Amino acid sequence: MAKARTAASDGVFTARERRSLAALADAFVSGGGDERASAAEAALGSLVDPTQIAQLRFVLRLLDSRAGGVLLAGRPVRFTALRPTSRDAYLRAWVQHRVPLLRSAASVFRKLLSFLAYADAEAPADSKVRDRLKEIGYNAKPNKVTTQPTGLVAFDPGSATRIGIEVLVIGSGAGGGSVARDLAKAGREVLVIEAGALYDERTFPTRELDAYQRLYLDSGFTATADAHIAILAGGTVGGGTTVNWMTSIPVPGSVRDEWASRHGVEGVDGAAFTRDLSAVLEEIGAQESINVPPKDEAILRGAKKLGWSGERININRGECGDCGTCPFGCRAGSKQSSLRLHLNEAAAAGARLLPDCRADRLLIEDGIVRGARVTVGTLAGAPREMEIVAKTVVVAGGALRTPLLLQQSGLHHPAVGHNLRLHPVSLVAGAFADRIGMWQGTMQAAKSEQFIEATADRNGYIIESAPGHPGLLALGIPWTSRPEHERLMALAPNIAPLLAIVKDDGGGTVSRTKGGYPRIDYRTTARDERGLRHALGSLAQIAEAAGASEVIAAGSPPIAWRRDDGPDAFAAMLTKLQRFDFAPNRGTVFSAHQMGTARMGADPNDHVCDPWGRVRSTSRPAATDPRKGIVKGLYVADTSLFPTAIGVNPMVTVLALAKRVARTILAD
Repeated sequence: MAKARTAASDGVFTARERRSLAALADAFVSGGGDERASAAEAALGSLVDPTQIAQLRFVLRLLDSRAGGVLLAGRPVRFTALRPTSRDAYLRAWVQHRVPLLRSAASVFRKLLSFLAYADAEAPADSKVRDRLKEIGYNAKPNKVTTQPTGLVAFDPGSATRIGIEVLVIGSGAGGGSVARDLAKAGREVLVIEAGALYDERTFPTRELDAYQRLYLDSGFTATADAHIAILAGGTVGGGTTVNWMTSIPVPGSVRDEWASRHGVEGVDGAAFTRDLSAVLEEIGAQESINVPPKDEAILRGAKKLGWSGERININRGECGDCGTCPFGCRAGSKQSSLRLHLNEAAAAGARLLPDCRADRLLIEDGIVRGARVTVGTLAGAPREMEIVAKTVVVAGGALRTPLLLQQSGLHHPAVGHNLRLHPVSLVAGAFADRIGMWQGTMQAAKSEQFIEATADRNGYIIESAPGHPGLLALGIPWTSRPEHERLMALAPNIAPLLAIVKDDGGGTVSRTKGGYPRIDYRTTARDERGLRHALGSLAQIAEAAGASEVIAAGSPPIAWRRDDGPDAFAAMLTKLQRFDFAPNRGTVFSAHQMGTARMGADPNDHVCDPWGRVRSTSRPAATDPRKGIVKGLYVADTSLFPTAIGVNPMVTVLALAKRVARTILAD
């Protein structure tokens, strides 16, 4: 018995645990269970904290015992011994379990195994994936590769163990790329390092699973510690700008006013910052969406019928074929990402780029930054340590990694890693009689700002479409039984997924576990949840007004309405949505925007950075010297700086703040 509790040497699970995992895979999505279980084991083993693995192993053993049946499903049965129809009842009880920890374990397995069942790849997770995709008519056709690729070349440090540079930029996303460009153009010697790999138009993946594995943080499996919120963040050169949907919306004026008045961010509400925002929009070529796909047309049609605002979105692109594979990187070279725009211009001005280089610790002596200790070559399979000496260091690793680097570098500030905002996204799917093809065309082309301003009892939100490829859709739609999940996936070509980005108050944290793994803890506030519920009702109304034959809100159990049910039933649905349970893993919640974990502001006790992006090392600088406590030469330039959530897509705002930080560095 003791031997069975020890993971096999060739994986993280024992044979018994693999048997349970394969049974789960087949129970959630029919066919290929053994293969998909192997793929899931490989993903979990490479990405998940060993402590959490131990918990998942315990659950897998419970599934193969009668005692586990009592605990998870209220019946003394072994899940692995049940027939498929009986497994549905078992899983329904487990997925909706009253104990959050057990419900979270179900969520981890459900999301991972469902995603792998529909995510296309060069080597699919199981032999049935392509058949499932064929059944729903999925056949993504990316654009041809541009004849003018970026041509970025990775810097080769050779066998050096110590190199020197004037400015070290850690992270190559919107903030890092923009700062690097501006400083290089000003004549500074700049080196940009990036933990992810360098891909360009010639090497971008063309299939969903491959894209997540190569271009996203944690291969796309980042989530809160309780598995409640699935988090998407870029993990490659160019960061989120390489994989985002190009939506280009400046920070609302009300948020700028809040930052200035409540957080002391000097000038952010003035003309200079307005000019920065305008300059950014011009630089990235933001223009109104030319083609409006059916899913976005549904927003415009529904909003018009309801008398709500509805308009096309500005996106940062040139000419393209609207292939729909923006989340895989833009092979056409149309997307004006940091990869194609800022980093290219930085390189032309003499900056160098070192991918596959992870910053482990900043070197700080006597309140002055001296550089960083890094590991090079991890992705290539030949990791080695190196020291980079620099007079100026700009940390731009994103709100999930920047605070960890500051923490492990010995910076003592109580707010580092706190005040995390996630823009929790509520989702509603509208099924239509005509084909929608959510994965084709412009990813986001329309929005409604009808409810963008907060009210006395709820936060504001913006309505957009939620484009998704089959794997992401399979992960996100509610699961009540295998036949119902299959029915909803069969509807995929006709589904218009709608989302609402809510400006959240919830203050989460980013920290490290004892095993050294990142940990994200987050809870929505009561006010956040009132905003999310209000948004669900608005999304349902837009879908119904646009002519949807069926409307589904992803809860556990889901809340749904069919047009044949009549208007009274729809009114009843809206009432139910106002009681929607946002307890962990009661509904599917996503986040693609992370902010605030090293926020800027005037109060040295509450803001990690000063209003210009300089990093504070202590919480109480001397009152007679506001610069005392600042680490000389150390800056942050990413969404970590945001004092609050902003309620809209953050790219334009990050780029404008990066201009401000770059000017500060040059002035200092």
